[in-house]
Amino acid sequence: MRIFSLLMLILFSVNTSAQVNLKINNQQYRFLEPVRLAHALAPVAHNQDWYWPASGLFIVDESVEEQRNEVIELIDKLAIELEPTDDRAIGLHALRQQIEGWKLAKRVPLKVNYDVARLNISQNPKLLEGDYLLTLTPRPEVVHLSGLVKTPGPYKHQPAGSAYQYTQAIELRADADPDFVYIIEPSGRLRNVNTAYWNRQYTQVMPGSQIFVPIFSYLLTPSLSELNQKVAELAVNRVL
Repeated sequence: MRIFSLLMLILFSVNTSAQVNLKINNQQYRFLEPVRLAHALAPVAHNQDWYWPASGLFIVDESVEEQRNEVIELIDKLAIELEPTDDRAIGLHALRQQIEGWKLAKRVPLKVNYDVARLNISQNPKLLEGDYLLTLTPRPEVVHLSGLVKTPGPYKHQPAGSAYQYTQAIELRADADPDFVYIIEPSGRLRNVNTAYWNRQYTQVMPGSQIFVPIFSYLLTPSLSELNQKVAELAVNRVL
């Protein structure tokens, strides 16, 4: 009896140690062993007309919170040197509040698509032990603006709209960078897009994308450039 109990304990430990917990939108799924992406998607793949380019796979772990804390510490370090009424201090405080409110998880760099995963093994990875989030949505109708904007949040997607057009349609803070913005596509791809009049790029913004408006980095302020880059990289991990 004692040997049997020990054997059952070992088997239970093996099963739970390899467990994959996957939340697809608000539905929780549990697999007792590593599972391929296509198999995990199968129960929900045809529930709606999902817009696969806006789908995202995330791992729930502590590393992304460490990344958030690092950004907040950098903001605080920059803000402490400024007067509270300084435009840059106000912008930094507003940016800090935004970042504190972001829902984050570590993004898996993968384009999620059920049909592609079924046909292409390189796009059908095995989910190993751990906790995952998988976000599926119909075609989004918004673009998310953040950073040095007076009113961050979702804005109606403009078909064929460029990053420059979005920034012109809203009120920016005084210290917003006039030369470029970051675009984070729904897949997590991060790009710098020039918006200055002398080198403006026409880049169509996909529905569900993020536009992060950085702080203007004056000459000899590498810490601001570092902050902008770190915030943009953190935004890649937003769960929207």
